Amino acid sequence: MDHGSSPTKKCKSVVDEDFLSNLPEALRDKILCCLPIKEAVGTCLLSRSWRYTRASMTELMFRRADFASGNDSADGDRRFLKFTDMFLFLHNGPILKFGLNTIANEMVSTGGHLYRWMLMLSRNKIKEIQLQTSIRDSYKVPSSFFSCDELEYVYLRACVFTSLHLPHLSEGFKQLHTLRLEHVTVQGNSLGDLVASCPNLEKLNIRGLCSKSNINIRSTKLKMLKIEGQFTHLNLHAPYLTSIWIRLELKSETDGASTARCNFNLSPFIASLSDVETIRFHGHILEVRNCDGKVFA
Repeated sequence: MDHGSSPTKKCKSVVDEDFLSNLPEALRDKILCCLPIKEAVGTCLLSRSWRYTRASMTELMFRRADFASGNDSADGDRRFLKFTDMFLFLHNGPILKFGLNTIANEMVSTGGHLYRWMLMLSRNKIKEIQLQTSIRDSYKVPSSFFSCDELEYVYLRACVFTSLHLPHLSEGFKQLHTLRLEHVTVQGNSLGDLVASCPNLEKLNIRGLCSKSNINIRSTKLKMLKIEGQFTHLNLHAPYLTSIWIRLELKSETDGASTARCNFNLSPFIASLSDVETIRFHGHILEVRNCDGKVFA
C-alpha cells in the first residue's frame, strides 16, 4: 500500500537540490558583478553551471591593488596584466561596464595593453568606461575608443587627445550624457571636436586640463560644465547651462607674465544665463578694457 513520500524523503529531496545551480542567469551575473574580479573567477568551483558564468559577466572592474606582491611591484604588474589579458580573451558576450584602476600602485606599463583592451570593448556594446590610470602612465586615446558609439558614461584619467578624427562610419557618441576627464592633455581643437560629437552631452567635468590651444565648446544640451587647468582661451556657446565652474591655473612664461586667459563674448554669454543657477570663476578669468584698450582693475 502506497502511503506517499515520507517526510524524510521530502526533506532529502530539498537538500539534494542545488540551489546555487538553479539561480537565474541574470541574478548570477549580478552576484559576480558585486565581487572583486579575482573572487568572481573562483566561483567556477561552485558547480558545473557556474563554471563559465564569469566568462559572460557584463560589468568588469580590474584593480591593480588586488594583485599585491610584497615589495616586488614589477611582479604584481605582470600578474595583473596577464590576468586581465586572459580574462578578456576568454570573455564571451557583451561588456556593458569596464573599469580599470592602477592609481594606488603608480603602475606605468598599461599603454600597449590598453589599445588591445579598447579594441575589444569597441566590439562589445560597451556603455560605460572608467580608466583610472597613473599620471606617470599617460597614453594617447586609442582610435578604437571612437568606435564605442553606444557609450553613455566616460571617465578617463592621464590621457592625451591628439587631433581628433572620428572614424568615417561613426556618427559620434549619440548616447553619451556624462564625460569626465582628469589630468588630460589636449592638442589642437580635439576637445571641441569631441564635445561636438556628443549631441546629448549634459555633464562635462575636466580636471587638470593642459592645453596650449583655444578650447571651443559648443553644445545645445550641456547643463553642467566644470573646467580646471591650464589653457589659453575658452570660447563657450552652451545656452542651456545651469551650472558653470571654471578654474584657470596660470602658468608664467620666462618673463614672469602669464598669457593664459578665458575669453568670452560677454554680450551673448550674459544673455544666455537665464537658466544658470551657479557660476564660479577662479583665476585670471575676465578683464574689462575701455575703448583705448586700458585694463581696469
